Amino acid sequence: MNYKLLSLNVGKPEVYETDKGELESAYRKKSVSGPVYLSRLNFQGDEQADKKNHGGIDQAVCLYPARHYRYFEEVYGRSFSFPSFGENITVEGIDEQTTNIGDIFSIGQAEVQVTKPRKPCYIIARTHSIDDFPKRVQKTGFTGFYLRVVKEGFVQAGDGMVLTKRDPHGVTVADVNDVKYNHPHDQEKIKRILQVEAFAEEDRLSLERRLSK
Repeated sequence: MNYKLLSLNVGKPEVYETDKGELESAYRKKSVSGPVYLSRLNFQGDEQADKKNHGGIDQAVCLYPARHYRYFEEVYGRSFSFPSFGENITVEGIDEQTTNIGDIFSIGQAEVQVTKPRKPCYIIARTHSIDDFPKRVQKTGFTGFYLRVVKEGFVQAGDGMVLTKRDPHGVTVADVNDVKYNHPHDQEKIKRILQVEAFAEEDRLSLERRLSK
């Protein structure tokens, strides 16, 4: 599979004015042109405000499928420009239904591996002044997902994103979202997810706790 990186986006923490007061975040990233170095932890020029819940090896890159923009533009009757979902890379053709946890892709000089779905939080609501935005993202499963960096290197908008290794367990990002939000205590589904070695450690521990209940 060969997808296309439409927009590469980075940003550092800033204090935003929102309809509910000030908000410190790096959510409002900006598209950049030209090569940007991707290290094990992030793109050069990118940083997280909340390092407790964001960033780290398993969340080095946030990917959002470009196709979801059209859905939300229709639902909310407004346009959303890249990167309205706070993503590092906006990619055409890819989605949660067809991408496995553990899949490895080459992108520019780098290689990345899918680790976990992205969890929608209040920041997307505050940023766009749309209160039900996180719930709608969760309900649709249009969450996007995180990547760990397998090989560092330069990446730029316009690069192809090529699937180089398919994880054999066949657990999609959508499968994980389904357990997280619809079937949180389905033991068989949880066990299937936990078989995937590439699954993000923090989320693995959370699902393991559900097995003990």
